[in-house]
Amino acid sequence: MKIAAIIPATAVALLGGLLSFNAAAHALWLENDKGEAGASKLYFGEYAEDRREASPGKLDNIIQPLVIVIDASGAEKLVDASRENNHFAIPGGGATVLVQALKQPIREPQGENPAPVQRRFLYARLGNGGSLPLDIHSSDNLLRLSFQGKPVPKAEVIIIAPNGWEKHLHTNEKGEVPLTMLEPGLYVVEAKHELINPGNFEGKAYAVESHKVTLSIYR
Repeated sequence: MKIAAIIPATAVALLGGLLSFNAAAHALWLENDKGEAGASKLYFGEYAEDRREASPGKLDNIIQPLVIVIDASGAEKLVDASRENNHFAIPGGGATVLVQALKQPIREPQGENPAPVQRRFLYARLGNGGSLPLDIHSSDNLLRLSFQGKPVPKAEVIIIAPNGWEKHLHTNEKGEVPLTMLEPGLYVVEAKHELINPGNFEGKAYAVESHKVTLSIYR
């Protein structure tokens, strides 16, 4: 996949709010509260609103997700995710699960002042092994956001608590934000990164790559 440089400041100023983070936009996220041996579930929707899309329906917008399971020794295995009623079922056995949805349809312009045509890349992580193109790792009460292995500064990160409460933060120059988890349960962290990198996908031209990732953490 061809990746261009991060959007320059001048381009961001021109685009203004068109490329701003939309907290209500759908995302992928993973759930597995049974430990390493348990199967995982991949959801598409809005975790903060306890909204999980179903099939037939919007879950069908997720095209052939690429799923890698990594065991405690670091061995990676490509597995098949099967589409169920409101999630994708992922076989168990991994300390880390990584998901990439790379074949999403081009997002067409909408409204009187449409945003640039986008190609979307959706990612989800459970555990700290391996890597994703846009990635979030957690350690020592810190979250680190990176793109192609490099820190992403001044990016918005949303931490969603089990009760749906959201905390909005921005990464520092090292791509870091503090992580605080008070109540037990599943926390989902969301982040987005966009690039001006024109191209074509399935015969349709696009101007912007939109990358969105979540990290699932159990306390």
